[in-house]
Amino acid sequence: MTPRNSLVWVRIFTDAAAAAAGIALAYWLRYKVNPGQLPITGGEIPDSARYVQAAPVVVLVLLGVFWAMGAYRHRRGVQFVDEFLSNLRALLVASVVILAGMGLYRPSRFEYSRLVFVYWVLITVVLLTATRYLLRRLQAARRARGIGADRALVVGWGAAADLLVQRMRMFPDYGYRPVGILADGILEGTELAGIKVLGTSSDLARVVRNRRVNTVFMALTDVSQERLLHLMEACDGVAVEFRIVPSMLEIMTTGVTADQLDGIPLLQFRRGLDIDGWKRVLKRGSDVLVAGLGLLLLSPLLGLIALLVKLGSPGPVIYGQERVGLDGKTFRMHKFRSMRIDAEAPSGPVWASRQDPRRTPVGRFLRRLSWDELPQLWDVLVGHMSMVGPRAERPKFVKEFATHLPRYTDRHRVRPGMTGWAQANDLRGQTPVEERLIYDLYYIENWSLVFDLKILLITLFRVWSHKNAY
Repeated sequence: MTPRNSLVWVRIFTDAAAAAAGIALAYWLRYKVNPGQLPITGGEIPDSARYVQAAPVVVLVLLGVFWAMGAYRHRRGVQFVDEFLSNLRALLVASVVILAGMGLYRPSRFEYSRLVFVYWVLITVVLLTATRYLLRRLQAARRARGIGADRALVVGWGAAADLLVQRMRMFPDYGYRPVGILADGILEGTELAGIKVLGTSSDLARVVRNRRVNTVFMALTDVSQERLLHLMEACDGVAVEFRIVPSMLEIMTTGVTADQLDGIPLLQFRRGLDIDGWKRVLKRGSDVLVAGLGLLLLSPLLGLIALLVKLGSPGPVIYGQERVGLDGKTFRMHKFRSMRIDAEAPSGPVWASRQDPRRTPVGRFLRRLSWDELPQLWDVLVGHMSMVGPRAERPKFVKEFATHLPRYTDRHRVRPGMTGWAQANDLRGQTPVEERLIYDLYYIENWSLVFDLKILLITLFRVWSHKNAY
């Protein structure tokens, strides 16, 4: 049995256990924990055997729906939030099927409790999420040690291939271990993004066999289909998977939809910004709601941080800094002070570095957890920022980047965000602005409230593990 198949069976087993345990806990909560609080139909606690008999049916329905909706399909590189939302959708569908069955099947005047059903749904969501997260972390730990990871080879070089290698190295838990690069016109032995060049594209078959490569990423630019097929055919007889990396970086920043013309399949690449009209109103409404609740619920934490900043070093607790926002207009963005008051006196505006000596002791802790940015909830509330969007940059950097990066100013068609798709993927600190731009434009052109929720959840999960937060 392959590792992939083993993982599928482990997921099936843990899901079944979670559904069965959910029934037992739901029954216990309803009838054993203070049963007199809510009236019981018939006045007597129903026999638990009824629920034990129903358990196999409930488990089979849940597993069947999960299987039909692709919850057991092997998908590498999927965020935990995506997996959670996918499982939640499948569980809701399974719940509808089970609820319908409860209404149709009533053995010998017995009726299953609707409250037990509600408890089961809630408990199963928690158990499924916990077990899937634990399995994910165990698998990620194994892959980070190289166990079960695919040995990956990149053929060709360019901006998209560079970004691909960076992601594989930054997130080894995705299960790819880059062994080398084949690049025409680049000297063998040269390092690109920390990975050695092993030869040219003509060496593909030899390198795949000698290096025991499992996955080949074809990132050749301006290559003919005949040449691409010839390279792939040269690896016939070797168990290797091929993945095509788009040669045009624009493909990574635009939505792709399928269409057809009288049976001819077509791919449509959408250009343009997709947060306008009613979507802008909807996004603004959600920002006001979340920022308002955030300021209210986090007020004790904000007060504590303010006290620590004041006691930690001389200077103001909160400082404002000029940033570029919606439509290229500048505004004052607020943060808890995390550096000395004269931090930029000798250098002028510069990005923070990993061992930045300008940070205060309290500021080092705040920046590591991004808590220095919590005052931006006020900036969101008053309309200068959004909860999710591109990073707000300083005018000096905006002017510099806009001169050599096409479409950089498109970022200013939306409000900047406290977090964003780039930050959620740990593109922070001194990571290249070109990489951030790709993620920012992708977010703008694929916006939805669900996408915003996903980014917020990823940010909350990763606040403890960001590698580039300093």
